[in-house]
Amino acid sequence: MIVAVAIGAVALASVLVAAGSNPSSISGPVDTSHLPDKGPAPALAAKGWINAAPLTASDLTGKVVLYDFWTYSCINCVRTFPYVRAWYDRYRSDGLVVVGVHSPEFDFEKVHANVVAAVKRLGVTWPVALDDDMTIWNAFNNQYWPADYVADRSGHIRYTHFGEGDYGNTENVLRSLLGVAAGSPRADRNVKAETTSGQNVNPETYLDVAHGQLGARPGIHVYPAAGTLAPPNVALEGAWTGANENVTSAAVGATIVLAMHAQSVNLVLASATGKPIEVVVALDGKPIPVKSRGASLHVDASGQTVVTVTAPDMYRLVLAPGVQDHQLTVVAAQAGVEAYDFTFG
Repeated sequence: MIVAVAIGAVALASVLVAAGSNPSSISGPVDTSHLPDKGPAPALAAKGWINAAPLTASDLTGKVVLYDFWTYSCINCVRTFPYVRAWYDRYRSDGLVVVGVHSPEFDFEKVHANVVAAVKRLGVTWPVALDDDMTIWNAFNNQYWPADYVADRSGHIRYTHFGEGDYGNTENVLRSLLGVAAGSPRADRNVKAETTSGQNVNPETYLDVAHGQLGARPGIHVYPAAGTLAPPNVALEGAWTGANENVTSAAVGATIVLAMHAQSVNLVLASATGKPIEVVVALDGKPIPVKSRGASLHVDASGQTVVTVTAPDMYRLVLAPGVQDHQLTVVAAQAGVEAYDFTFG
């Protein structure tokens, strides 16, 4: 239990670092002719594989390997995929192997069927090692989602990068280790990817008892009206059940109130019943305008902006034209809505 709590604390710090900085603006060019040798890459002791048979050390011998640590409900990870996909497609024939190491943050991300569905939905076509108990994570001494480790053809780690950004440096390292000619086409030429706003926004906010950011209490409690909040505060209203990883609506109308200062807002949600369940999302008490509507929203017959929670996943609630201040409410249409974590951009 102590190990689990320690990992959770590290995970929180890790995602905050990735979400709260813009690595591409603070890192200088990498000298690919003098890459440090950080020792051999650990073996891949995976609990299962997706998109490939188990990869052994002999399978990776003579290859340049990009180990990409991710977990499927992490927005920072998802935003890197257009680049990872471009590298994989462009340089496979030159000897690049990409291994997506799926190290879960939440218990539902340990369910292989959930990861398989996410891999398909997110367009992850490269091999994925299922790291349910964080064995590979710990072997690499990793602390971040997302994180990239690049090994040369002898199997030694020569480059690491944590968080989003620095895509040009990472591709330059790959090209150098692969021996790709300097004048040949780059993978990143036509990549279009979602990025952070680059401004200070709400920090990642866990909706559970363990992290203590929300003030949720274990068991069922009825919380009073929150009133008007100032960013980045968040509060519960109505009946909620608090647990280590999430809070669960215990009655119709249970509400999460968030004072947002952000361009994008995402929320990890699940259904305790395993059946589709709806939440109503509003900005300042009104349906979210079309220009600020996240991809997971639809409009119901009464004109409300709604998310239908099916699989446990990250749902995109708001994507505004720029960083804005609003009071966002998420209202459970019935008991059984599990809410885990807000992330922002």
